[in-house]
Amino acid sequence: MSLRYCFESEYVLATLNRSRRNDLAVIDTDGIDGSLIQSAVKRGVYVYGYVNVGALESGRFYYPQYKHLRLAKYDGWNGEYWIDPTAPEWKAHIIDLGKKIKALGGIGIYFDNSDIYYMVKDKKLRKQYSRAIPSADSVYKALSDIVIGLHNLGLIVMPNGGDVFAKKFITKHPGIISTINQEGLFYEDFKKQSKSETAYRKNWMKWAAKHVSGKVRGIEYCKRAPEIAACKAYYSAHGWDVYISKHKDLRGD
Repeated sequence: MSLRYCFESEYVLATLNRSRRNDLAVIDTDGIDGSLIQSAVKRGVYVYGYVNVGALESGRFYYPQYKHLRLAKYDGWNGEYWIDPTAPEWKAHIIDLGKKIKALGGIGIYFDNSDIYYMVKDKKLRKQYSRAIPSADSVYKALSDIVIGLHNLGLIVMPNGGDVFAKKFITKHPGIISTINQEGLFYEDFKKQSKSETAYRKNWMKWAAKHVSGKVRGIEYCKRAPEIAACKAYYSAHGWDVYISKHKDLRGD
């Protein structure tokens, strides 16, 4: 199986065209002609759709509808904001996105930014918020309700990072989350990850491998041949899948 992640709309068509039977293409379906996705699915490509559950991006067409739910700026991502996932309209919105992805033939959800649970849980981080924020318990429940709702649609939910939430959910609801993804185990933004962060992420991924029935996957941002080879060797030795991105954005190449 080839694994491709593409969250840039101008590269989605090429990503889908490169993908063959039994390949996995993780794409942002927003603004993409549904027939392109359906054609890939008919060829036997497995498609996961991107869903940003914990943050709101100003470039999304639905941004004006939900901007009142913004909690704080997302550090390092211009035009993106942490959002209140406990709002009924936001929960309904995410489920609606899942329904659309399912209708296009997608089988899974790339569940991004469930780190919002950690953000509101950590007392040191709470002071950065610009408005009253929901309790950690209510955020956990909201995210859990969304995961279960997507699962009930017949979709595979693959959290990207968000280990604080995901570990708690997997423990409480075994069998619902069957696969996880983690970015930057070794390389992030083409810089070698700190030893402490690599150790932390290794522990999380090894824990997940023992508690989910499906694949553990990762994304590494590196370009040099020795780095790429070392990443592939480590993932292969553990039976995990890895996508190597030679770009800061994900182009599915």
